[in-house]
Amino acid sequence: MNTLFITSRFFDLSAYEIHALLKLRADVFVTEQGWAHTDIEDVDIDGSSRHLLAYDLSVRPMPFLGAARVIDEDGRAKLGRICLSPAGRGTGVSTELIEAAVAMARETFPDREIVLDAQGPLVDFYRRHGFEPFGEPFELGGIERQPMVLSAT
Repeated sequence: MNTLFITSRFFDLSAYEIHALLKLRADVFVTEQGWAHTDIEDVDIDGSSRHLLAYDLSVRPMPFLGAARVIDEDGRAKLGRICLSPAGRGTGVSTELIEAAVAMARETFPDREIVLDAQGPLVDFYRRHGFEPFGEPFELGGIERQPMVLSAT
């Protein structure tokens, strides 16, 4: 798969990109995982937040594969809303996505730790990318999550 990653502020996304982003989040977090919440958050439009969008360049029109977001949270760069469409799963795009998300976080918020709340089954995946657990696990939306940190470099 030939993947294109685009980093953007929310205000710079096209209407199509916003639709694709919010639809993927709803499909993954609400429909698949049963997390009944609204995914439209003020932090999405904060001027310092950035959104990462992944597309498959090998198919036309380019299907939307995945997304991630980085925000400023208490002086740390926080990755969140990391999701991958079913078409991108099992293809290696998840590794590309987290690597691109870390790069986006480092560029947006240089010299800061990067944190995320890993869903329980994904803790080992994030460990392979340098993240380490910190703090206590907690439950959100019926899913256990583990806070994790990647040191600033």
